[in-house]
Amino acid sequence: MAEWLTFSLLALAFWGLWGLLAKVATLHLPPYGAYLVSTLGYLPVIGFLLVQRNFQVPWQPAGWSAALGAGLCAALGLLCFYRALAGAPAARVVPLTSLYPLVTVVLGYFLLKESLSFRHLGGIAAALVAVWLLAD
Repeated sequence: MAEWLTFSLLALAFWGLWGLLAKVATLHLPPYGAYLVSTLGYLPVIGFLLVQRNFQVPWQPAGWSAALGAGLCAALGLLCFYRALAGAPAARVVPLTSLYPLVTVVLGYFLLKESLSFRHLGGIAAALVAVWLLAD
């Protein structure tokens, strides 16, 4: 199996568990409290990365800017996600928020000049139908 596929499937599994555990957290904690506590889960991963041999991030201003922007967007999206979970069932919130790749595909098409085929458009349509079917 290709390495990228292995990591894609692992990400899928972790994110699936994340959605479930985030909902459980909001059943017991206020949404902003659940968000704050959940960010502590990043610490072991950060520690792992820091102790890797030869770990370094080269100074590349465009890369750093994009990475910091991505982190900020992820943090704000996660904050909104927890707030949404506190007010609605996970079966409704998780599928809807899982449409975020559509934003990436459209922005990639317009800003990065990436291709968008009829097959991709069919996938977008299928994703919209899937969310509609999943969100009771």
